[in-house]
Amino acid sequence: MKNMSFKSVALSILLCACVPQRKLDDLQLKYDACQKSKTDCDNNLVFAQTNLNNCNDINSKLRVKIVELRTDSLECFTELEKTKTLYAQSETLSQKIINNNRYENEKLSNDLNAKNEALKQKEIELNDKEAKLMESQNKNRDLSADLTLTAENLKKREARVAELESILKAKDSAVRALKEKIQNALLGFKNQGLTVETRNGKVYVSMDEKLLFNSGSTTVDPKGVSALLELSKALNQNADVTILVEGHTDNVPMKGNPSIKDNLDLSVLRATSITRILTTQGAVDPKRITSAGRGENFPIDTANTPEARAKNRRTEIILTPKLDELLSILGGNN
Repeated sequence: MKNMSFKSVALSILLCACVPQRKLDDLQLKYDACQKSKTDCDNNLVFAQTNLNNCNDINSKLRVKIVELRTDSLECFTELEKTKTLYAQSETLSQKIINNNRYENEKLSNDLNAKNEALKQKEIELNDKEAKLMESQNKNRDLSADLTLTAENLKKREARVAELESILKAKDSAVRALKEKIQNALLGFKNQGLTVETRNGKVYVSMDEKLLFNSGSTTVDPKGVSALLELSKALNQNADVTILVEGHTDNVPMKGNPSIKDNLDLSVLRATSITRILTTQGAVDPKRITSAGRGENFPIDTANTPEARAKNRRTEIILTPKLDELLSILGGNN
C-alpha cells in the first residue's frame, strides 16, 4: 500500500512536469474512480466473508439441531419446525450470497442440497417415529381401558365377596344362636344320651337309642317323646330352619322281627316315627322336614365293641338355616 502511494506521488510529479493541467485532472479523476472501485471491492469482500461466516454458523446450528432431533423423539415435531425455519433462513441467505458471489453460491448450494437431503431423511425418520408413537399411544389407551374394566370387575367381585362374607357371618351367628336355643330347650335331657353341636354350618341334635327306642323297636319311648316335643317348641320359633331326620344303626344284623328287613329298614322306620311325632304332636310344618335312614353305613365309631355300637345306634336331627340369599350370590358369581 505504501509502495503504491509512493508510485502515485512520483507519477503525479512526473505528470505535473510533463503533461498539461487538463490531462492531469483527467488522470486524477480516473485515479479517484479506481480508488473508489477498489474500496467497493474491499467492502464487498468483507460483506461476502461476513455472509460466509454467517452461513457457517447457521450450518453449525443445523448440525446441533440434527443431533437434538436424534436424541429426543418426544420433541420431534417442535424441533422439526425449528429446523425448517433455520433452513428457510439459510436458503434466504444463500440466495443473497448466490446473487453476490457465484463461486460461493455453488459451494453453499451443494452444502444446502446435502443438508436438505439429510433433513428429508430425518423427516422420514421422524414421521416413522410419529407413527410408532401413535401406535404406542393407541395400545396404551386400549390397555388403560382394559385395566379400567378389570378394576371395575375387581371392585364388583370385592363387593360380592364382602356381601358373601357378611351373609356367612350372619349365617354363622344364626347357627350359633339356634344351637343355644336348642341347647336351652333340651337342657333337661343333657345327661340322657342327647348332644347338640355344630358342624359344617349346621346344628346336629344327636339322640342315643336308649333315649328314643327299645332295642329293635320303631316306637318312640315316652321320655324320647318329651324330648322331641321340647325340640318342636324351639323349631316352631325358628321357622326358617329346614330339618333332616336321619336314623342310624350299628352293624349287627336284624333278628327276631320279620316286619323289619334289615338295619337300613329299621333306620328309615325310626326316622319316620320321629318325624311323625314332630309334625303331629309337635305341630312342626311337614314341608320343613325330610326323613332318611342311613342304616349302619355312617358309624361315628368304627371299633367293634359294645360301646362303639351303642354310639352308632342314634338318630340325628340336622337343622340347617335357609341359604337362599347365599345361593343367590353364588349363582350371580357364576
